[in-house]
Order: sequence, then C-alpha cells, then structure tokens
Amino acid sequence: MIRNGKPISHSNAGGVFGSLIAFAVAFVCFLGSLYAMSFWSLDSAWVPGLIALALSVVAFMIPKQILGGSDSVDPVVVHTPHAEAERHGH
Repeated sequence: MIRNGKPISHSNAGGVFGSLIAFAVAFVCFLGSLYAMSFWSLDSAWVPGLIALALSVVAFMIPKQILGGSDSVDPVVVHTPHAEAERHGH
C-alpha cells in the first residue's frame, strides 16, 4: 500500500480481529492436516495423504496468496521521483 508516495508495511492491515480470524482459520487447517496424517497407514495412504496435502496448501495459501497485499506496491509510482512532484503541481 502507498501512503504519501511511500510504500508502507501491510502488516495488520485488517485490524486485530481480522488477523486473529485469519490466523485461527489457517492454524485449524494446519492442525487438520496433521490430524489427517494420523490415519496414514500402508493400507490407506492416498486418502489421508491427499486430505493432508490439500489442508496444508490451504493453510499456507491463506496468509501468502489471499491475504498477502504487501507485494502489490506499484514500483513505477514508488521509484519515479517525478510522480509525487507532478501530483502536487511542481
């Protein structure tokens, strides 16, 4: 996110409760993947393995891809010294 022409950190952009909810959902998915691995045996490896893989992917995608807004800074606006001057009419 850009504020006053400078990139700022995206940490805690959703507030405390939004961050806690996102953490809880991702952590429950991760714990679910660990629980699914407890059913792993040589007789049934595919179903628990695929469930654990899917839950692990979801647990790591939520913070990285869905909530990750810190990588959305426009480098042209940030690294162009004339962008701020033109906006203020200088």
